[in-house]
Amino acid sequence: MSNRRWPKVIAAVASGAILAVTAVGAGVTSVLGQLEGNITALDVSDQTGISVNSTESVVVDEATGETEPFDVLIMGSDSRVGKGNKGYGSTSKFGTAERSDTTILLHVSADRSDAIAVSIPRDTLIDLPTCKNSNGESISGGTGKFNEAMFRGGPGCTLKAVENMTGMTIDNFMVIDFGGFKAITEAVGGVEICLSEAVNDPLSGLKLSAGNHTIAGEEALAFVRARKTLGDGSDTSRIRRQQAFLSSMVKKVLSSGTLLNPAALLGVLTATTESLTADPQLANIDNLRELALSMKDLKPANITFTTIPWYPAGDGANVLVNKKKAKPLLKALKKDTPWPPKAANDQPLLRTVPENIRVEVINGTGVQGAGKRAKKALRQQGFNVVNVKKGDPVAATTLIYDPEWDNSAKTLAYSAGATVQESVKGAGSTLQLVIGPDFASAKEVQISEALKDKTADINSADESYCAS
Repeated sequence: MSNRRWPKVIAAVASGAILAVTAVGAGVTSVLGQLEGNITALDVSDQTGISVNSTESVVVDEATGETEPFDVLIMGSDSRVGKGNKGYGSTSKFGTAERSDTTILLHVSADRSDAIAVSIPRDTLIDLPTCKNSNGESISGGTGKFNEAMFRGGPGCTLKAVENMTGMTIDNFMVIDFGGFKAITEAVGGVEICLSEAVNDPLSGLKLSAGNHTIAGEEALAFVRARKTLGDGSDTSRIRRQQAFLSSMVKKVLSSGTLLNPAALLGVLTATTESLTADPQLANIDNLRELALSMKDLKPANITFTTIPWYPAGDGANVLVNKKKAKPLLKALKKDTPWPPKAANDQPLLRTVPENIRVEVINGTGVQGAGKRAKKALRQQGFNVVNVKKGDPVAATTLIYDPEWDNSAKTLAYSAGATVQESVKGAGSTLQLVIGPDFASAKEVQISEALKDKTADINSADESYCAS
């Protein structure tokens, strides 16, 4: 998948950013007016048969007065026409039509406690819907690639295809192009990514060494477009890199460094809104502000990225939706229940079992024998405790870990109740748990059944991992 999917999540991020504009203070009214003029409204009722009222709330059910779940289809356009979109192949080769190489279905729960972003591979073979082309002519459906829907009938046709695929009704959408993607990455001051090995991809122009980098603009676009020389060269492998990028971008945009900096925030908002084409409802800045305010407490840890389950079509190029595996995911979206299903009510999304985690216990309580008791408690829950030693006193149980092992850290922090966490690059694979006077025992850890599926692509936005 290409860079399109990022834009979609950026839509959610943009919503979160817009809410902060309302708190900037002086000049808010004029700023909001400017932003509203930036968004291009597109009515697709001729394709979907459903007319969207631009003044109707996207948050509250006007009949019940209650907050509703929110679904939006975010599409990335590969159009070579327009500002910032040239230089990626001539219109004589690609034409003036656009395809949605990256598509994300974003679901935000009614209580705004979590969000699920579901990627749809562009090479998924589907039954294409009958749609109208740019000349108003009806183009009959048939088996074809998912990204052909936009080519046939624009965003409305893609929306129709997703509704047919999922059985859901989706009123709202956003579209962003190459130029918009580059502008947003520059406005946020770059996005940090990690590569497990060096990359020199002549097709995208990406050339980076292994390790951490902060990228923006053309380099960021190259990262999310690169395919042939990274991972296994597949589009689904590229999706995982894009999800890693999006996770990092979400953290960057939702950080206090962006949200509490008016200049930085307005730069992000301007770049984002100037890049968007949306349905009339979301093009209404008042609606977008209301949506953002309703999502103000949504945290990266509660934003889950996944890909609709798939399997190879057998032709060496395309994939098919695995309907059996997709069923519980789609049911969660329709019923507005968590995904993956929570393994335990009070724990976050955890993916690393205690048996795979090495721990060094450091006694910071000042009480003799407390370290050994902590070791016993952790081992009873399956952790591999490799050492116990005395340390300086601490006020609260503290976890010190290498960011490369952040999934292990999340599991240990939950089990041990570590309220303080310190990320130290180069600390290695053994996590250090400095127990304080608040340490009581170790809680049982449960891993969601969905995560035990080795083919499942699931991560939350607070996770970081090296792309391959």
